[in-house]
Amino acid sequence: MRPNPHLSVVSSSPDSAVEREPATLARPWWKDLLWVLALGGALAAMVGWLASERRAVLSLEPDARAAVFDDAWAGFQRLCSTPMHTGLVPRCREQARFLLLFPECQGACQEQARLHGRALR
Repeated sequence: MRPNPHLSVVSSSPDSAVEREPATLARPWWKDLLWVLALGGALAAMVGWLASERRAVLSLEPDARAAVFDDAWAGFQRLCSTPMHTGLVPRCREQARFLLLFPECQGACQEQARLHGRALR
């Protein structure tokens, strides 16, 4: 013989013995803390990545860095000093940003790189 399953019926009357907790819209504080920590970590990673390019340029030997700068500056002047095709705008912007990483970029280099960096945005 099979046992009958016990079925419990919950009364829907207002005087039932089970009271429900009121629903709240507030989230636990630790969830907000997790979001803040994740956002802070992402921001720190982005800043570290952006600074790593500058550190790489500065870690080159002075002679090697000067040679790379001279090559980049000559290419920038050839490509970006004349009125350019609109397809070259992103490349000139990238080159200008790269030149500004070098401590050798002084005077005319800074002026041209900043001009192209701002004017092309």
